Amino acid sequence: MNPWQIAWRNLKRRKLRTFLTMLSIVIGVASTFAVISSVETAKKTFPLYLQQAFGKADFQISGTDAYFPEETFRSFEQINGTASVSALKQNTKLLLDKEGVSAIQKRVDLTGYSRLDTALTGFKVVEGSLTQGGAVITDRTAGVWKARVGDTISFDTDKGVREIRISAIVKYTVELMGPSSWMMAKYHPWSVAVPLPVLQDWFGLSGKIQGIQVKALPGTDKAALEGQLDKLVKGYGNVYMQPILIDYDSLDEADTFFIALYLAGFLGIALSAFIIFNSMYVGIKERKNEFAALKTIGYTPEQLRSFVLLEVVLLSVIGTAFGLLFGYGLAHLLKMLIFLVFGADDEGGMSLGQGFAISVCAGLLMPVAAALYPIRQAGKISVIEAFKETRTAPKSRGKWWGILGVLLIASAFFINHLLLVAPLMLGIVLVFPYLFRGAVILLRPVYRKLFGFSGQIAASNLNRNRTRSAMTSIILCMGIAMIVLMSSLNSALVQSFERVIYSSYGGNLDIHLHHIEKTDLEQLKQVEGVADAQTYPTYSAIWNLDGSKRKLPVYGIGAEWIDRFPLFSVSDRTPGELVRGLKKDEIVLDKMAFKAWGGEIGGAIELATLQGTQSFRVVDVVESMKNGGYGAFLPTDRFKEAFGLKYERNALILKDENASPVQLRENIFDRFGGRIEEMFGPEDWVSVMSATYTGSFAIIDFLVILSILISGIGIANTLLINIMERVRELGMMRAVGVTRRQVNRMVLLEGLGMGTAATVIGCAFGITLVYLTSTFMEIRSLTYRFGVPWTIIAIISLFGLAVSLIASFAPASRASKTRLSEALRYE
Repeated sequence: MNPWQIAWRNLKRRKLRTFLTMLSIVIGVASTFAVISSVETAKKTFPLYLQQAFGKADFQISGTDAYFPEETFRSFEQINGTASVSALKQNTKLLLDKEGVSAIQKRVDLTGYSRLDTALTGFKVVEGSLTQGGAVITDRTAGVWKARVGDTISFDTDKGVREIRISAIVKYTVELMGPSSWMMAKYHPWSVAVPLPVLQDWFGLSGKIQGIQVKALPGTDKAALEGQLDKLVKGYGNVYMQPILIDYDSLDEADTFFIALYLAGFLGIALSAFIIFNSMYVGIKERKNEFAALKTIGYTPEQLRSFVLLEVVLLSVIGTAFGLLFGYGLAHLLKMLIFLVFGADDEGGMSLGQGFAISVCAGLLMPVAAALYPIRQAGKISVIEAFKETRTAPKSRGKWWGILGVLLIASAFFINHLLLVAPLMLGIVLVFPYLFRGAVILLRPVYRKLFGFSGQIAASNLNRNRTRSAMTSIILCMGIAMIVLMSSLNSALVQSFERVIYSSYGGNLDIHLHHIEKTDLEQLKQVEGVADAQTYPTYSAIWNLDGSKRKLPVYGIGAEWIDRFPLFSVSDRTPGELVRGLKKDEIVLDKMAFKAWGGEIGGAIELATLQGTQSFRVVDVVESMKNGGYGAFLPTDRFKEAFGLKYERNALILKDENASPVQLRENIFDRFGGRIEEMFGPEDWVSVMSATYTGSFAIIDFLVILSILISGIGIANTLLINIMERVRELGMMRAVGVTRRQVNRMVLLEGLGMGTAATVIGCAFGITLVYLTSTFMEIRSLTYRFGVPWTIIAIISLFGLAVSLIASFAPASRASKTRLSEALRYE
């Protein structure tokens, strides 16, 4: 008979066990394939997305006042080897009679472009034309508004009602970012692009623009172009030039997330290896008489090993094939979630090559590697011992493995990286049998007291098959430890961000206007619900960092108001005391900027200003979440002197105790209407950060839960093996009066015992992981304080126990149905 047919028949002899083992391979391969493919896709796509979204232009020309003459654009437009576009931005309200839509949900950002059909706008037309002189909206906005090309949209401006026809619908783009629903419109305005002359006419700004974007065409020397632009802007005096830089630092945070994803993904295939080892090892013991008989008729040890190897290969090939199939769908799901969490837009395909290759290798080689020891044991079976009625006592396990496990666990305390999970997990595997033995000893009196005869037999069975039970329990233990770590990290980081955000946001609301006029501050203070208000300037300065240009947001602050509107917190004094002590050439950095700079307190940082490059001495490091925790602070007078801006755009608001955040926004919007570009409060920023990190960790938790399902498969597999070994025993128990319910409870308690030991030990090691990561891990230069999240521990513990109980139902049902007649015939 064909050896492959023999292998297939041998696998079919234990259909349920084979199915469960194969299912573990499927889940392991699917999670590995999905993680590698989705992460590799994200790594390749994120830089391209950032380049496409924010790097269409190479240089931005801005004015020191809110507007500057359009004639300026003519000079830049005539530079050879470039493409350029001028723009003007205004805010207004959509004129719409729709039930349930408030005024704040009708906010619209209108952007006028000198040309709409240029690479600098980069609009991808879905319907219509960019040259017909009408409005341009995205497909997302068109879907919410239920608008089509040719429809007329109306705006309620300060100069009266203005109407324009929609001439083009384009794909969603950064230039026209907008909400995805009317509900989200409460937090973000709509965006519409129109021809520049139309916007100038609507708002009485004839001949005025707000900015110019310049792009170097292929073959143009950017350095020479930058020099030419710099010479031009200095000739005007009321404009300044900045290179457009892409913030690739946001990808550093993604790298930590990707490492966690890799760990969670590979956990599945690693746990499936334990199940394969356990299943094959027990299978060899079950078939020792069969192998001994084959030896007596001339089969060599190598031939016996080849039989078992073919079974493993066949199992791994089928499992890998189905794993790749399910992994492909899971990869698309993970990619969608990853891009959703990081707010990126992706229209490309998947990078499947590396994930496919690694997953195939893992799916084929990992089961074979896990089965090497059982395969070797198949060839070493002694014919004489196999046919003896008495069993030889198992050899005691050496203590060296346990000592090695302790050393590996100890080594994790000296690794300041998330990869410490690897030696810690391996150490847990090596010491777990000893911990499991102690858990069974503690569990035995509890079982005897609570469950009587069934509990006593269950504890005895756990001890009788201790090695096998411990091997199964390890799988659940590692899954529990990982999910405790990830869930606790999520909770701790969100709490840390919330603490810093509320202490350094500068008040209850930060309003971003197109520009602030002289009377705006007094009007803000008179709005109902406003207790106090303060304006402040911002500027994105250019600095050289390690040979590359980077943007550093700089905020102008006043010593007289910073304590009432704290934009940062400092440990040894009040913000006001710090600002009052600053000298003319001194600057303060927040933690993230200080870390990126890499210098020391007292060192000098050079920033590009309107008067050229200037040096500032860094005198302190503060904690802030403005711009996500990346910025610098200067006294207002020094700020205006250095950067030359003659207008401000931001206002901080303190609300009255009796006013709600929603009502406060409504009141401010009623007063300033379309001039408001954005209103954001600390609770909004907390919500964004919470959603981002909770979404990130939810993806990781999903993969870990898949691994825990593998542990459930392992528990079911082990209990089925135990039942097969004890068929005679179960039959005799039924013969002497043990009820089906008692047998059922006995097996359930056996599975629960494995789950209890795994859950308790897993939670303990999970808490250890949380402590270790709290000593080094930081995101956006924020660390978190170690604490035991008992609510999370309780939920995870219940989940672990539930998995072990559910996995025990089928084996318990099978055991309770054992018939005496079948048991006595069983061999």
